[in-house]
Amino acid sequence: MRGTETTHPLVKQGVTKWSISYVNEATASIHPITQRIEERTEGKRGKVYYPVPYLSDETIKYYESAYDIDQRKIIDTYAKATKHVDQGLSMTLFLRSELPEGMYEWKIDSEYPTKKTTRDLNILRNYAWKQGVKSIYYIRTFTDDGEEVGANYCENCSI
Repeated sequence: MRGTETTHPLVKQGVTKWSISYVNEATASIHPITQRIEERTEGKRGKVYYPVPYLSDETIKYYESAYDIDQRKIIDTYAKATKHVDQGLSMTLFLRSELPEGMYEWKIDSEYPTKKTTRDLNILRNYAWKQGVKSIYYIRTFTDDGEEVGANYCENCSI
């Protein structure tokens, strides 16, 4: 090595864009899956399809989308895992723009019983904080037209 360089100037390791978990037949994180079969576009290779690990006719009933789960279950999972991590975990919340009716008790007599609102996000954020989750990294929204958007593209996803 020359001077103050910390790596060899001719050896460069490219950072992979996707998780090695696909090769190892595992999910990429402790949060639930978003799709049973994930479609990814990879440069010039085109579309690549990744089914969840061990997906079959017998196991398909066990795979529920993160968008269809009460987000407090995800928060509880991260809260338990956080106790064993020195730093923080990057937790993502997954919400549909139209929430399943009756999933959250605070929406039962609401003016918007199924519409996701900033109030819902505030309640979930406060719940996460009380459970010991250090941060919410992303809030993903699945829209009525089947698109997935992050908070940067959704007016009522920002708190």
